[in-house]
Amino acid sequence: MEDRALELLAVSDRPSWMDDAACKGRTTLFFGVAGERPERRVRREAAARKVCAGCPVLTQCRDLARLNRENGFWGGETEEERAAAGYAPRSISRRAVQEAARAS
Repeated sequence: MEDRALELLAVSDRPSWMDDAACKGRTTLFFGVAGERPERRVRREAAARKVCAGCPVLTQCRDLARLNRENGFWGGETEEERAAAGYAPRSISRRAVQEAARAS
């Protein structure tokens, strides 16, 4: 019962614009698995970028990811791209993200 209450709270805290997101229900496309190979990441992020390109809430998504320093692919941006823009994720796990954060 307590787990269900936490789940409902998390859903109710979501911004309403997320209901209009083109990526809704496609989590695995936007978040890689642990140990994901670089070639697979490139293909996955290219597919995610295509979904984002036509999304009606792209800007809101990008802003949320930047402000909350999210991991994963959000608002048409990779973690490296957000780090280069000065919004590195809180938890940096890949060297490329670390380098982008240092360069910003």
